[in-house]
Amino acid sequence: MISTELVTVSNAIISLHRKAYDDSPSPMKLQKLCYYAQSIQLAVEGNELFPEDFQAWTHGPVIISLYHKFKDFGWRNISSEIDDLDLPTERAELLNLIVDSYGRYDGAALSTMTHQEGPWLEARGDLPETEGSNEIISKDSMRKFFTKQLAA
Repeated sequence: MISTELVTVSNAIISLHRKAYDDSPSPMKLQKLCYYAQSIQLAVEGNELFPEDFQAWTHGPVIISLYHKFKDFGWRNISSEIDDLDLPTERAELLNLIVDSYGRYDGAALSTMTHQEGPWLEARGDLPETEGSNEIISKDSMRKFFTKQLAA
């Protein structure tokens, strides 16, 4: 089951991405943009945007319920109709920042970026990069890592 909070965040990211780049993100790219949004929210405000956890999959962080919602698009960009949302100002500012900062990269590039970051690496432990995993990426590791990144 996907939470209303995650539906709101993912729809907002799709909508903002369409406005900024005149195109929708792929499901893989959407996963990574949600990951960065959650991470930055945890680092800056100390609370989560949505309750779901990310798993440390081969191609980077994935929320299983979000994966199932958009998996039929495969590697193609998401073409679902998305309602315009009325987000609180601080939430809209955060999601705009994420889309502006990370939206220029494709899903594969964002996946590669997450493979260099502590939360994904810690969750996977000694697993080879190509081996499947459903280990949870802890929100605490995301918060700590991105707090340090933002302070650097």
